[in-house]
Amino acid sequence: MKIFHSIITTLAAAAVMCSCQSQRAYPVFFLVQDANTVSEVADSASARMIVKFKGVTYTRMPIMSLDHFEKFQSHLNPDGSYGITLYAKKEWRNRLYYNTVEKSGMLMLPVVNGLAMQPMRIAPVNDGVLVIWGGLNGYDLKMIAESVDPINPELEKKRFKKKNPRPLPKKPEDVKNQTRDFTGRTVGEIYG
Repeated sequence: MKIFHSIITTLAAAAVMCSCQSQRAYPVFFLVQDANTVSEVADSASARMIVKFKGVTYTRMPIMSLDHFEKFQSHLNPDGSYGITLYAKKEWRNRLYYNTVEKSGMLMLPVVNGLAMQPMRIAPVNDGVLVIWGGLNGYDLKMIAESVDPINPELEKKRFKKKNPRPLPKKPEDVKNQTRDFTGRTVGEIYG
C-alpha cells in the first residue's frame, strides 16, 4: 500500500511540475498581409488560413511571436499608450530578415492579446528589431516581461499594471454580412 501511495504521489508531483513548465507566453505575434484580396478569398478554400482586419487579409500563421524575442524596451507615447521595441533572439534574426525581404512592401499586423495594433509597411529588418508603435498598456508590459527580459527592469516595473484596463471589443452580432469562402465558412476577423 505504501508503494502504491508513493507512486501516486510521485505521478501527481510530476504532473504539477509539467503543467507549470508549459506556461504559454503572452499572445503577441506579427501577421503578414496575404497576397489575395478579400473577394479572392471568398472564392477560394483558404478561409481557414487567413484573418481580416479593416478590409485587409493577413495570413493566420505569424512570422514572429513573443517566443522569438529575448529583450524589450517600452516607450511612452503622447496619447498615454506604450510602444515597445522587441529584440529577436540571435537564432531567429535570419528568419525575420528573410521573411521581411520576401514580404517587403506588404503590411505587417502586430496582434497583442487578440487585439490588432497599427499595421506597418514591411521593410527588410536586418538587425532583429521589431517595433509596435503604440496601443499597449501597463498590463501588456507586465505580461510581456514574464516571457521577455526588459532592458531596463526598474523603469518597466513602474509602468506595470496588475489588471488589464482595456475592455475587449465585442464581436458584431450581424453574422450575415461577414465574408465567407465558397463552402460557407466565415473568414475570421481581428478587432482593434
